[in-house]
This record gives sequence, C-alpha cells and structure tokens, in this order.
Amino acid sequence: MNLQRLTLTDFRNYRRCVWEPSTALSVLTGENGSGKTNFLEALSLLAPGRGLLGSPAHVLPRYGATHWGIAAHLDRNGQQFQLSTGLAEGRGRRIFLLDGERTKTLSEIAHLYSCVWLTPQMERLFLEGASSRRRFLDRLTVALLPDHTQQLMAHERSVMSRNRVLLEQPHETAWLTSLEESISRHAVAATAARLHLVETLAETPFGNESFPQTTLNLHCPVAAALRTSPALEVEDRLRHALQQSREQDRSRKSTSIGAHKADITLQDSMTGREASQSSSGQKKIMLLSIILSHAYAISRIWGHAPVILLDEPLTHLDERRRIILMESLSALQTTTILTGTEAELFAPIKKAASFFHIHDDTLHPA
Repeated sequence: MNLQRLTLTDFRNYRRCVWEPSTALSVLTGENGSGKTNFLEALSLLAPGRGLLGSPAHVLPRYGATHWGIAAHLDRNGQQFQLSTGLAEGRGRRIFLLDGERTKTLSEIAHLYSCVWLTPQMERLFLEGASSRRRFLDRLTVALLPDHTQQLMAHERSVMSRNRVLLEQPHETAWLTSLEESISRHAVAATAARLHLVETLAETPFGNESFPQTTLNLHCPVAAALRTSPALEVEDRLRHALQQSREQDRSRKSTSIGAHKADITLQDSMTGREASQSSSGQKKIMLLSIILSHAYAISRIWGHAPVILLDEPLTHLDERRRIILMESLSALQTTTILTGTEAELFAPIKKAASFFHIHDDTLHPA
C-alpha cells in the first residue's frame, strides 16, 4: 500500500496541505503541538471508524471552518485509486468517496484500504476498560478480513434494538427472538474472525532476544465455545442463552452476552508476563511486536501490508530495539509514517526514509 499524494483541507490545524511522499518510509518531526499527530489522524480517518484519536466528525474542522476534507491518491499492488472522506457543508455526517463517487457500504473502503497505528496513549490500553482493547483487536481483524466491519455493525445494531425492545415492549417475543437470532449469527461470525486473527498472528511471530515475541489472547465465552464446537451449534446455544437472560438484561438495560463482551490480553511469550503487569517500555514493545507481526502476516496473505502510523514510537525503547524496529518497518515497503521531536533518533533509516519537519502547518523537507 503506497500513498502517492495526500491533501488536507481545513482539517485540524491544517488550512491547506498537499504532501507527495517520495519513499514508503517517512519521518515527521516538529515541536509538541505542531500537528504531527493530526497528520497521522488524517490518514487513519481514510479507513472506516473514528481514527486514531476517536474524535467525532464535527470537532475536526480547522478553527473557524464548518467542514473538512481528506483526499488520498493510493497505489495497492499496481491498482491506483483515490479515496476521500470529510464533513461537507450542510451535512452532519461524514461521507466517503471512492474515485469521486459515494460508496454504498464501508466494506468497500475496508476491502481497499487498511491502516493500523500506535500512539503514546495506547500504552494505557491495558489499564482501562475493555472497549478500547476491542477496537484495537477489530482494527487488526478488519485488515485481515474486511467484511468484519459489516458483522460488527450488524451485531451492534441488533444489540441496541434488543435493549430498546426489552425496555419498551418486553412482550414482543417474536421481535426479540428475531433480534436474538441476528445477535447470535453476527456474534459468532465476528468472533470467528477475531479467532482467525489470533491464530494468524501466532503463525507469523515477530520477535527475538532483542525484541521479545508477544502473544495475543482472546477472552470471550463465544470464542471458547467456537474452539470446541461447530459454529451452528454455538449460534443455537447463544440464542438460547439470550432468551433465558431477557429479564436480567431488561433490569440491567443491556445485553449481557455477545461479541461486545470480548476482551484481550498481551503476554510476553517467553516469560508469560502480561502487559498489565509491565512497564511503559515493555508495553510499548508488546504493542509494536503485535503490529509488526500483523503487518508481516497481511503482507504474506494479501500481498501488501497496511499503512502503518506510529506516533512517537521510539519513546521508552533502547537504541538496539529502535534499530530493530526501524529496519523491520523499512523492509515492509508499505507507507509507514513515524513521528518524533528529534530527527537524530531516526538516523538508522536516514538512507531509506524521507524526513520532514512540520512548522506553521506545513511539511518542509528536512
């Protein structure tokens, strides 16, 4: 996946920015607050979802503007296409354009463009609630199986509808049964995709003595059932469990069973130490190990790695691990953008990467 041209219009701190990278690997430097993370966010928003900062569309326009836009010219294994997203004037909802035409489903975008990222805030991923960890897991899964987006959206719609019917019309048993059938079907499909990702990462480990290998574990009753039973049998059991839990779920005002209850842990493969018990540097290494394993797996399976966005990736890493990380990223030959405050730290890739300095909302070759 190679980015040929990126245009930002009234996005965050950028009034108008046009960037044409000359190499797959790019390094952006600048002072804190110069817009490095905003630039990465723009690329992350070309994929379905709220991007690396999770911000709603209406907060993204530059101060004083009412709309914003991001447009990219991309090349994937020789297939060239233009992908755009933004908030148009008079519209409250973000739109996607593929070669200038509105897309019918987000799955169209997911099949063409995938993106993974790591930010300093993600080091807290394993100290907070499970929802952030699920989003991290599902971003990786969508890059492997693009239709995963549709399954997640359908599951979420059914869960929300069931919650509403339980509260407002609990005696509509036929309606509830239909919704529970939908939840069961999509929960099993989404969980099977997540399991496939976990197995794929295990088959494509990234790590050595200097950069420890990391294991991703999926914790979910649906996943546990799928490991030992056929999918149709798991659907039947899940549907029955939902029916039995109606009164309890009505009291709690939520659905207690489904793909939305999954969680993950990361674990050092050699020592068994979990991320929640690790230092900031160890968490960073675990997350980077998973992202690199994922990128190499996608490259092996699909013939192209996803776009990789790493915000301040060298923080907490010693020199030896910094070198391993940068050399591994360079070998992937996919659009990869790294940020930092000092260009000197990226010296090991100075021959393979292009360097830019962000100042006054503009990228200057450095």
